[in-house]
This record gives sequence, C-alpha cells and structure tokens, in this order.
Amino acid sequence: MTSECHPRLSEAACAKLQSDYVDIRREMRQQANETGEAAAIPITVMQLEAIIRLNESLAKMKLSHVATESDVTEVLRLFKVSTMDAARSGINQHIHFTPDMANDIKVCRH
Repeated sequence: MTSECHPRLSEAACAKLQSDYVDIRREMRQQANETGEAAAIPITVMQLEAIIRLNESLAKMKLSHVATESDVTEVLRLFKVSTMDAARSGINQHIHFTPDMANDIKVCRH
C-alpha cells in the first residue's frame, strides 16, 4: 500500500505567514527609508513562494498533511538565518543590520 503526503498550509499558518511577510517587508522599507539605501536583505514574492514550499516540505518530513503556524515560525527563522549568513559572507557589502539581526547572527555563531 502506497501512502502519499501532500501537505498544505493551514488557514492559521497562512494568516501567520501573510502577517510575518508584511512585517518583514515593512521593516525592510523602513530600513531603506532611514538609510536612504535599498533594503540590504529584501524579501520578494519569489522568496515567499519558496518559503511556502519549505513549509510544505517541513510538514511532509513529519508526515503531516497540514503545515502549521509552528512550521511557519521555523521556516521563517531558517530563512532569516540563511539570508543573514549569505549577507555576512560578503554577498552584499553594504548591509545595515538591525539590532535584532545582529543578535541573531551572534546567536548563530555560537
């Protein structure tokens, strides 16, 4: 017998992802306005689609048919850390980290 698992985001997970995406975009826009430069680490619609796929993949790894709010939290954490890691490695030399971002990087290094 073959079982298939094709998870989708729950309504609550969709709402959380939507809210967090808007918050991240707002923070990037605010940072750009304050510095007069383009956002150092933008989040695009293409990245949002990738984040949705990662949420579904995380749920699939747990053999769950639903991606939950906790999956969204974890995937966004991974996205932020991996994006910051890429930025820190020199991909973008003009990065302006918020205090929270700098703290996340410090935590990840240890």
